[in-house]
Amino acid sequence: MRLAVYVTQAVFIILRNLSFSVTITKSGYKFMIPRNLNLKMFLQELVSFSLIGVISIFSAAKIYSSSFISETPTLAIFWWQFLLAFGIGTAIVLGLIRIMHGGLFLRIFFLFAIFSGTFITLNIFIADTWALIFSLALVSFYVIWPRVWFHNLILILTLPGIAALLGASLNPWTAVLILIIMSVYDYVAVYKTKHMVRMAKAMISGRAIFAMIFPEHWQGFKSHLNEAHPGEGFMMLGTGDFVFPFIMAASAYAISPIAAWLVFSFALIGLLLMHLIFVSQKNRRPMPALPPLAAFAILGFLIATILKF
Repeated sequence: MRLAVYVTQAVFIILRNLSFSVTITKSGYKFMIPRNLNLKMFLQELVSFSLIGVISIFSAAKIYSSSFISETPTLAIFWWQFLLAFGIGTAIVLGLIRIMHGGLFLRIFFLFAIFSGTFITLNIFIADTWALIFSLALVSFYVIWPRVWFHNLILILTLPGIAALLGASLNPWTAVLILIIMSVYDYVAVYKTKHMVRMAKAMISGRAIFAMIFPEHWQGFKSHLNEAHPGEGFMMLGTGDFVFPFIMAASAYAISPIAAWLVFSFALIGLLLMHLIFVSQKNRRPMPALPPLAAFAILGFLIATILKF
């Protein structure tokens, strides 16, 4: 019942904000896109989100194939193991930020993360040696030439392998539970304890940006990372907001490919809702983006399960 109410409210918000006006001209009908949609920004989010999702599902398909599993057996992960590891990792990062004030530690940690993620993604499709060479080359180029467009590109290569590998290691219902818990955590961390906001500020100042960067103007893609600050011509969407919905999709692939694509499709609706909620704020401030994304990803999985796709 609560799920039905949530979906109804979500549809209402979408329809309210997407109230396209139609005017009749001599040449025919003319559709007017509402200003608060911020179409340019949403298209950036949509393209990035879609690319990561498509690569994640194809990566999951490769992981689930008999040849890949025989070469690289996946390890089953229980929900408490995932949350314990996440909690320990978050505590360590927060502690080191407080002690070392970010800086070099966060930078090294970020570079290691994107190297590992890129290697995992590439290694799903190509041999170990080539995956290692390409990953080292990409990270080295990123260090030398840190531009916004290349930052986004390397994250698009980093995140799918992580999502696919974690998703393939989780039972779909375990993935549902994790998405619910992480959505609650996202809300508390942003609005209550606010430690997520502090972490984000420390990471941005240390140029360890665990987020996709979307400039308000196309020229912003050429900007140096030091010039990218949220609220100053740029919007940022955290990497977790991309990874968790596609962990659900990769896990759902164990049921069927259709289930995975259905999760992906519904996550796109969640992305639209998230964007509309953000741009509809009277005063722009950080918001937890995962709840609407996770809610619709889970809804897609539930529909696939009920309809036995």
